[in-house]
Amino acid sequence: MKHNLNSALRYLCLSLVLILAACSSGPTKAPIVAVDLPSIAITPEHNAEFYLDQASIAPPEQQFDWELLAAKAYYQQGMTQAAEAVINDLSVQASNSQQAGISLVRAYGLQLNGQVNAALQLLDFDPIWELPTDYWLSYYQTRAALYQQQNNPLAAASALIELNSYLDDAQLAENHQQIWQQLKPLSSFTLRSFQQPGNSLRNGWLEIVAISNEPKSSPEKLIAKLQLWKQDYPAHPALDYVGGNLAKALSIAPYQPNKIAVLLPLSGKYKSNGLAIKDGLISAYLDQQKTTAVTSELLFYDTQAQTIDVLYSQFEQDGIDFIVGPLLKSELKKLLDLAPTIPLLALNEVASTAQTEQFFFPLSPEDEAKQAAQFMAQREEQSPLLLVPQSNLGKRMAEAFTNEWQLHSEVPVDVINYANRNDLQRAIRKLLHTDLSQQRVSQFEQIIGHNVESELRSRRDANALYVVGDNTETKLIKAFIDVTISPFASTPRLYASSRSYDKNDETSENELEGLYVSEMPWILEQQSVNAIRHQQLWPSSSDTQKRLYGLGYDAFQLIHQLAQMRGYSDYQLNGLTGKLSVNQQGVISRQLTWTQFHNGQLLPLEIQAETVQQSDAE
Repeated sequence: MKHNLNSALRYLCLSLVLILAACSSGPTKAPIVAVDLPSIAITPEHNAEFYLDQASIAPPEQQFDWELLAAKAYYQQGMTQAAEAVINDLSVQASNSQQAGISLVRAYGLQLNGQVNAALQLLDFDPIWELPTDYWLSYYQTRAALYQQQNNPLAAASALIELNSYLDDAQLAENHQQIWQQLKPLSSFTLRSFQQPGNSLRNGWLEIVAISNEPKSSPEKLIAKLQLWKQDYPAHPALDYVGGNLAKALSIAPYQPNKIAVLLPLSGKYKSNGLAIKDGLISAYLDQQKTTAVTSELLFYDTQAQTIDVLYSQFEQDGIDFIVGPLLKSELKKLLDLAPTIPLLALNEVASTAQTEQFFFPLSPEDEAKQAAQFMAQREEQSPLLLVPQSNLGKRMAEAFTNEWQLHSEVPVDVINYANRNDLQRAIRKLLHTDLSQQRVSQFEQIIGHNVESELRSRRDANALYVVGDNTETKLIKAFIDVTISPFASTPRLYASSRSYDKNDETSENELEGLYVSEMPWILEQQSVNAIRHQQLWPSSSDTQKRLYGLGYDAFQLIHQLAQMRGYSDYQLNGLTGKLSVNQQGVISRQLTWTQFHNGQLLPLEIQAETVQQSDAE
């Protein structure tokens, strides 16, 4: 097809032609070198003359598209009249599909001039039209850009979703990212409202973003929804894009063991501990059976009756495909030395290079000390004091507290050790600096030669103290502080771990007034189903046994969610022992509940605050 280009150049080139004709002695124009025809969807990389030159030497079937590109270049150069002259000339002989190409270029010109609505009116193609692939590519690219200019993210995303079919592999990732960015600001309700029956491509995108936008208060439900989405849209292109934690959550299959070996000390010195954990595991197993079909089987092995290596050798014969335990560190070390290939949820922690299928769930006192430092920093305590026993436990907890505190403050932690209960008064005098005050008084009396009446002064630079001790030690510490602190200083706020109180000791209720304590949530929930059942079945259990019961209960709950929890950092499970999460090393951490003794009751701080407000109102 040949076209008369004089009209296309009428407004711009006439004078130039005359000048060139007069300058015949000037340099001649270089020969035109043919190049491959680019897509109509590209942004012009040359001026209009380049594309017109190519049209002049192109095969007849390519001349139309070369001249369309010239018109597009004129629009880009701001030469609207020249562009429209070319388009008007092309329109005379254009076929139906070529008319679509003309609409694409005209819409491009309108877009450059900010006429978004007019451009969209031109781009209203019927999906059944038989057009060249690059026409559809340009169509959806332009519509997406126009809708973005119009601040219509849903329509822009819809265009980008359709565009997906016309892109090569190298372009897909960027297009997926743009789809996600357009949809992400929309609410889950909006995204689901615009799903269309039968349009699985569109619906899959809208649903996966809707899921990701939902509140993360129940990550275990989020994982279930993601897995269901994956089943509903098994070949959806979003599978190749969904990034970060969501991608990990989708890509990791949950553990579904058939036979679970539970390694516990069921005889000997630690029998009561092992039995408490066993009770928790079985309770969780039975509770899960009420709601879902449990296919797993629990097999209990006594680590005090047989050595770890002997037990492990039985596992293949017994068909074991998951291990819970051991409880004791010494047994755990022996098991890890065997380099087990079976997924493991240990009920303790040792220094080791954790494998991807090894998890550690300790009831760690160090973790409580770390959380105490975090909590005190959140409450803007300034110069914390630390009173710990002169023991391995005290050393570990002091180190954990100090390391965590240094992440929040440059103020150093003043740590004082006590050897035993008889040493507490001396340690507290040293901690509060009243021993230094006494020394100054004694020196003054020596100088003047007689006794003087004086009031010992305690330090005033610290307003918070973290105590590591059992129930009796904590009560003594609080009593000694009350009588040691001088009238010129305020009494420091006292914080402690769950070791510091005993619910069965009624004297604690009054003697520990004001003490802040970290505790497992379920220990505080006296009216929960688990608490009532435990009280009925094991009424004489100590607090230690209750905590171990919670450890066992949560261990069973964790098994089927461990893989996702490790891959998805926002995934937290509300367990009996605390709000549980798993780090990249496979260690389960527990977020405990902070409480305070108030009017003889140990109450969570939220409830305690409400109680105080009600009392004030009365």
